[in-house]
Amino acid sequence: MEKHTTHWPSFWHGFIVALAVILFGLLGLTVTDHLSFDAPQKNPVTTAQKTSPEKKDTTQSTEEIITSLGLDVEKIRTCVSEKTYADKVQSDSDSGTKAGVKGTPHSFVLTNHAIYEIPGAYDEKGMRTFFDDLLAGKNPKAKDISATTELTPIADNDWTSGKDDARITVIMYSDMDCPYCKKFHTSISHIMPDYPDTIRWAFRHMPIDESHPHAREKAETAECVGAIGGKDKFWEFLDLMYAQK
Repeated sequence: MEKHTTHWPSFWHGFIVALAVILFGLLGLTVTDHLSFDAPQKNPVTTAQKTSPEKKDTTQSTEEIITSLGLDVEKIRTCVSEKTYADKVQSDSDSGTKAGVKGTPHSFVLTNHAIYEIPGAYDEKGMRTFFDDLLAGKNPKAKDISATTELTPIADNDWTSGKDDARITVIMYSDMDCPYCKKFHTSISHIMPDYPDTIRWAFRHMPIDESHPHAREKAETAECVGAIGGKDKFWEFLDLMYAQK
């Protein structure tokens, strides 16, 4: 019977060669994978180039704003802590609810013949067009609600800017933490100097407590600033507060 001879040297030689090929292939994959993530870019971007310069934070605290107005912070703090003008803020808010205000900002534009409603924040261009149309005797693009609204007339305790006998009065209900109120406040602030004799602006508080838990205290602070510092300080305080981020 013929014996089958196993060629062990040839077997091990082949095994080692196959193993070497496999290991080399795995090593090649590992190196390729590594390079695909870490290979340098043709035009490397430095950290300084990728990172935009930090913008200086110009936000001021309420107390810093009060100080910048030259007012006594302790007096204002005491006024707020004693809830001196809490009823005034609530009265403003109640009058807004009575007039049908459901969100802020919400404004009413009064002329001799009509009351127009502006729910939301018009941009500056839109408001200028609105006022110019009214002054030119044109019908503005707004709803006349004079027959249905229960808007509280301007009273002595309202904060107003402009002449009392102005042809147009804007009554704005606003929340001091509302971003849309900030936009609208800024628009009206830019417009007012161009209509010094024809537009009067009245500001009323309407803090939305559910959305902005600190707005009511800021409203009461504004009232204290006005009571202690006067009308001009009240408006300056509003401008600075609405200028915050």
